[in-house]
Amino acid sequence: MSHLAFFSDDDWTALHPLGSSHAHGELRTGALKLSEWWSREASCFFLKVEQKTKAKVLSLLKNGKLNDRWIPSEHAFTILAGLKPGHSLYAEGMLLFQENATKEAHSVNVTMDGLELVPHATALFSRLDAWLSSQTEHLVAAWDLAAPNVPEHVTLLGPSDKIWIHPSAKLTACTFNATSGPIFIGPDVEIQEGTHIRGPLAVGEATVIKMGTRIYGPTSIGPNCRIGGEVSNCAFLGYSNKGHDGFLGNSVIGKWCNLGADTNSSNLKSNYSEVRLWDEATATYVDSGLQFCGVLMGDHSKCGINTMFNTGTIIGAGCSIFGGGFQPKHIPPFAWGGNDTWDLHAFDKFIATAQRVMERRGATLSEEEISQWRTQHEAARTRFN
Repeated sequence: MSHLAFFSDDDWTALHPLGSSHAHGELRTGALKLSEWWSREASCFFLKVEQKTKAKVLSLLKNGKLNDRWIPSEHAFTILAGLKPGHSLYAEGMLLFQENATKEAHSVNVTMDGLELVPHATALFSRLDAWLSSQTEHLVAAWDLAAPNVPEHVTLLGPSDKIWIHPSAKLTACTFNATSGPIFIGPDVEIQEGTHIRGPLAVGEATVIKMGTRIYGPTSIGPNCRIGGEVSNCAFLGYSNKGHDGFLGNSVIGKWCNLGADTNSSNLKSNYSEVRLWDEATATYVDSGLQFCGVLMGDHSKCGINTMFNTGTIIGAGCSIFGGGFQPKHIPPFAWGGNDTWDLHAFDKFIATAQRVMERRGATLSEEEISQWRTQHEAARTRFN
């Protein structure tokens, strides 16, 4: 469905440190971008309804925008199907569907069972289990997956009907355990020898899982990543590297990030208390409701070898982090340095690095993207004055 459009509401700041490149349906929720999930869910819904209902919903979606934090479901489409033309949709006071040509005077407010919006960036790892299960049918179709047909040196544990592997995937002397949840291995994935995987897990296109890696689900690894060491309940949003030893748990890693060799994160406080996280909207630390939380890292951020991150560390986009000892729990966007010494990452150097990194994966940085990054860099400058 190419005509799906999305808007970002005022609560998008709760998804800090993820920025505008993840808005408007680009946020990877589970193994699919939100726009992909809505399109797949729509196709399933249309198979079950009359043609006139399908035509009505298609017309509605063509003339409006969906909240880009709203998780799709069959019930969501049922509610949309009952919406009058020219009306916007609210649920519990939250704008879910915004009709293009009208204002709030033409709207309906409903009570919606099972309503789910992405409330915070931590949801990208904490809700992975449910999301991956919900996306099973969509992933098998979208990635053209098949029942496992693996060489003798690959070991399958648990129910084999919960394991789907693309025929182009290259697997060498590794183990898959689907006892705790499904495993999805996408096109052109390489999983090297000595790797142990426990579901739920989704590995996106052209990702390489390096020798001796241990991955505990629920975990989702976006396309074109390089993963090594020990990973537990993490969301990699694509094109990022954790290619070496070191532990990363209960974390979200944005796009085009790189974690140096032996980077480690704490995901549990020594007194087992609730993790407090930096809140960008209020510029304070707030209770997260989580006992386990590691690192939330924005796009194009990088850290050097042997970097240590405290429980519940928030790292803005465009950072370059290095130095010994534990890093601060809040590192603002475009920070350059480590521990107590920080400068503003020079914009030209940031762009030059981003271009080199992206070219290695066959991508380019557009003029529009450079302009957006320039705006974000100017906004970050006040933190360093």
